[in-house]
Amino acid sequence: MSELVDKKNKRSEVTASLMNLLNSSTQGGNQYVTFNIGVVDYGIDIKAVQEITAYRPLSRLPNTPPYVKGILNLRGNVISIMDPRIKFGLKEVVFNKTSVIIIFKSLDNTIGMIVDNISDVMTIEKKYIEKPADVSTEINTKFVDGIGKIGEKFVIILNIDKMFSNEVTGLMVNK
Repeated sequence: MSELVDKKNKRSEVTASLMNLLNSSTQGGNQYVTFNIGVVDYGIDIKAVQEITAYRPLSRLPNTPPYVKGILNLRGNVISIMDPRIKFGLKEVVFNKTSVIIIFKSLDNTIGMIVDNISDVMTIEKKYIEKPADVSTEINTKFVDGIGKIGEKFVIILNIDKMFSNEVTGLMVNK
């Protein structure tokens, strides 16, 4: 019974995130879907996001890079699913009920990325986005377009095209 309630709550959270995507409007900046990986807030351009779905078991693929966790059949489309933790060189975790998959377009490929949870859709004015410094961070700055500041909160804005460039193009089943 509690598993059914958990599934309903998870669906409600994903539905609320999707409603934020649909109801948000541009106000002189770019909009980003923000999410958490560990305790860090990240964002990707809303225009790239196609869908957000609850995490589910994946079909493994042999001979793929470690960050490719498997494939997902989403309404007849086969989508490669990546774990950005591995791509960033972070410790792997076991995904749970709060984990979600963000489906997006990158370099004409449809890709999924597993994240801990969706935070919000935020409009960040360009004047509040700074280029990443070349200092030691937990992720490679070549994947980062900038650091957005909203009040006291920082959001690392990822460049998904750079994250999933040539090295995964051969893995993409759905174009």
